[in-house]
Amino acid sequence: MRLFIAVFPPPDVQNAAYRAADPLRPGHDAVAWVKKENLHYTMRFLGEVDENAAGQAAAAMREAAASRPRFAASLGGFGAFPSARRARVLWIGMLDGAEPMRQLASALEGSLERHGFEPGDERFEPHLTVGRVRAPGDWTARLLDVPTVEARFQVDRLLLVNSVLSPGGSRYERVEEAVLA
Repeated sequence: MRLFIAVFPPPDVQNAAYRAADPLRPGHDAVAWVKKENLHYTMRFLGEVDENAAGQAAAAMREAAASRPRFAASLGGFGAFPSARRARVLWIGMLDGAEPMRQLASALEGSLERHGFEPGDERFEPHLTVGRVRAPGDWTARLLDVPTVEARFQVDRLLLVNSVLSPGGSRYERVEEAVLA
């Protein structure tokens, strides 16, 4: 299984995020746009794991969720990794809830390590990936022209997800969920 742990905003927030990226899409065929139902915050990518490791990941996820309270969040403005001038990933940030999301990611990371996983190699920063740029370029002006997304939601659960790769793009299968305290 190719697993990751994520927070999925509710469908109305996914729709708002998807629509907010509409001004960026025309004329940009060199971007792989994320399907609206796949918009999520990746808390930790685990990669290819066997059933035993999947069970350990689920246990770690439940442990982390039980240790952190639910919290309110809202989408923010657009940005890019590694930078707008050399964009490879286009994303929507988090206006409210970023710090509790970082704390949740930290709790998850600690729990995963206690369950035998190696430490993650990237520092967590909450973002919804909306597109992956195939030909890096300067997106500074385009990203500045797109307004901040106005959408609030409650972060109340973590999901363990199996990413099934196919010619039509990734299909996500929810394996297990853990409700926050």
